[in-house]
Amino acid sequence: MVPPMHAHLVGFLVSSTLVVGCATDNGSPQPATRPLPSGSGEFVGQYRVPTTSALEAAATYPVESVDWIVVNGLVTLHYDLPLGLVGGDVDVTLTGTFEPGATSVELTGAVGTGSCVATAASVISCTEVFTNLGALPISMPVVERIAALESVSVRDRGSLATQFASEPIGIVDIDLQAPYIEDEDDD
Repeated sequence: MVPPMHAHLVGFLVSSTLVVGCATDNGSPQPATRPLPSGSGEFVGQYRVPTTSALEAAATYPVESVDWIVVNGLVTLHYDLPLGLVGGDVDVTLTGTFEPGATSVELTGAVGTGSCVATAASVISCTEVFTNLGALPISMPVVERIAALESVSVRDRGSLATQFASEPIGIVDIDLQAPYIEDEDDD
């Protein structure tokens, strides 16, 4: 039996494969043509690192929980960068002005900036450029262990962690129809 968290991640990764098809050649979402959803909550997500075609198969990481909160004209995006990418705890919180009907929103925070668009009716993709993450990866052995657990090339994930350390650019995808459900065993 597949654990509940893994079932949600698998479902999201399968459904978001369609979203990736909406990206440009460099992995960034195409310009927005639909309004951003105004829903709020905690959702399952994925993180993608733009890279070469040789590393592309290893460049998508599950993100267990992403907060997308819209309140009183402000949006807050909050999540932890994937352990399999950075090798430790790296918190991301970006905020910006949210206007109903807007097709994009610009976010800023202590660790960098982001630009979010709706890539599907319920999917938000935020391209982020980080500036203040500190020395990365925090632990290459953690990156390698997680790659092995996820059955992804350990060498490729190591290369991506090194690339991300020098070019901290990535895309977080959030599916507002894939709520995060806390695993009761996480206590």
